[in-house]
Amino acid sequence: MLGNVAVNRRLLVLTSATGAGHDTHAHATEAWCRKIYGAAVEVRIAHVLEESHAFNRAGVEFYNFIQRHGPWFHHVYYNAIELLEMLNHGTVTFGKSHYVRLLEDFRPDAILSVHDCLNLGYAEVAREVIGPGVRFATYCVEFGGGYGFSRNWINPRADMFFARTDDAAAAAGRRMEHRKIRVAGHWAPPDFYLPEPGPEAKAETLTEIGLQPGLFTVLLSTGGAGAQNHVRILNGLVPLLGRLQTVVLCGRNAAARDEVDAWAARNGTQSVRTLGFTRQMPALLHAASVVVTRAGATTAGEALLCGCPTIFNALGGIMPQELPTWRYFRDRGVGRLAYRPETIARVLHGWLKNPADFQAFRMRFRTVGLRHAASPEATLPALVGT
Repeated sequence: MLGNVAVNRRLLVLTSATGAGHDTHAHATEAWCRKIYGAAVEVRIAHVLEESHAFNRAGVEFYNFIQRHGPWFHHVYYNAIELLEMLNHGTVTFGKSHYVRLLEDFRPDAILSVHDCLNLGYAEVAREVIGPGVRFATYCVEFGGGYGFSRNWINPRADMFFARTDDAAAAAGRRMEHRKIRVAGHWAPPDFYLPEPGPEAKAETLTEIGLQPGLFTVLLSTGGAGAQNHVRILNGLVPLLGRLQTVVLCGRNAAARDEVDAWAARNGTQSVRTLGFTRQMPALLHAASVVVTRAGATTAGEALLCGCPTIFNALGGIMPQELPTWRYFRDRGVGRLAYRPETIARVLHGWLKNPADFQAFRMRFRTVGLRHAASPEATLPALVGT
């Protein structure tokens, strides 16, 4: 931490709870500012969409509904949301008055958007209210361009664009000045950048939740909107239960946790453990042999930082916003995509049968070229100005 920072600054982070990823990056920003600057930089996180206007709030609720019940419908939703480019041309159409009050109350020196729907018009309104000196930047969560990389991520009038990968930076460079673009890595919380724990620490993580160190361990992730299909996946894994164990993440979805616990009791297995919301994701990803997750960019980035091989869960269809992540992994030879539970079981069975194949896949996955291990500590000073 910097010992004596002379200037107090204010950073406003714009986010929305469409899934968990955007909020994860917002809280990571807050944690890194606290680590680097202590109390010298005040951070305020604002859920601008759902707090600003009924139209925006309905959009967030509908997004999370289809995430849980019909991921395939995102192909319709995504293309409708792309029209924001016309609605927010140089201003904010829905929720401007709320945003203006927020700016007038907090008077930020810098603003960071971590959401695609909070870029176009937001920099311009901030300059109208605060003045030309306010810095506006975007952290884009996507792994690359193409279909699924929303045009709404790019505001050519923003001061800076922080990209997760070189591929995402290249996509941004087609619509804004290259001098504004920086590759910032995965923008995860500080604990993801700590040295990899040793075998004893990994074993302790598993022992603490009642599992066996040394046994092939599958981590079933869940979405921030409560999207999960754990029981369908577990049914596919029944023939393998004696050869692997499973950690099932249920977030704040108590009903999902009860359902999985009941499934484990019916099947008489001690090799399935459920967890609610946890801040121990780095430890779990380091201890797991593989994580099964939607192709959302956040968990994929965290898995890369922890070197945990990934199978992408596409049950119910793959969403447009998941396609850049899937293409990035696929094109580098570390992509596994499953539209059915049987596919997940088949991949895992192949790895259990041929451990050398799994180790080769794991070593490919852990290459530095994929990780982009730069932390926000290298990028935040450009925005915060300290």
